[in-house]
Amino acid sequence: MPIGGQWRGGRAGKTGTDSDPWSGDTLTEIPLASAEDLDEAFLVAREAQRGWAAQPPAERAAVMLAAADVMAARKDEITGWLVRESGGTRAKAGLEWNLVRSVMLEAASMPHHATGAIMLSDIPGKESRVYRQPAGVVAVISPWNFPLQLSNRSVAPALACGNAVVLKPASDTPVAGGLLLARIFAEAGLPPGALSVVVGAGRDIGDAIVSHPVPSVVSFTGSTVGRGTPRRVKCWRGQQRAALEQ
Repeated sequence: MPIGGQWRGGRAGKTGTDSDPWSGDTLTEIPLASAEDLDEAFLVAREAQRGWAAQPPAERAAVMLAAADVMAARKDEITGWLVRESGGTRAKAGLEWNLVRSVMLEAASMPHHATGAIMLSDIPGKESRVYRQPAGVVAVISPWNFPLQLSNRSVAPALACGNAVVLKPASDTPVAGGLLLARIFAEAGLPPGALSVVVGAGRDIGDAIVSHPVPSVVSFTGSTVGRGTPRRVKCWRGQQRAALEQ
């Protein structure tokens, strides 16, 4: 998995078996990430984000467009993983492929939409200026049922707007929900460290994600994607703090 710009196994001392839900065959085995791996991913993401955010909007847009091109070039490989790992039909995999690619194309327009404003002031001779800046590091926790799309719908816009991302995919779909997406963006030219993927058990790294001081935003699907002790986490929408069960 890509942790802090380096592809390596996790250091939790545990191995996750990724299986085909239809046949039960083992697709791959992954050394799982620990809280220490997560900490490394966040710290490197914080450093990588500064350089990535400093890139001109056209450069970040170009990476999104290149990722869409990689999606087109590797369509059979990508849909094959979606079928084998998530147990979906070929029709569902094709739909998901289309959704993911369309999100990448839409994300390519976002770097140029982050505009500021000059506001009127009640003080004579003064003006107020509004600047939009990236949030910083975004943590994403995604589910298994539409793994590539439900990861990418948070990952692509966050990256396009100059943030770095640390992604935890569902344990049932670590490749389609995370590792495959990281390969696509790496091939598209995303700088190392801007996107890390941590594959690990929720009980080992889930609490560490939402309580870590580095991420400014935690994005995850609602419902029972995670349940445990109520914590104070940061919401994606509005970046307002809300008490959510995680």
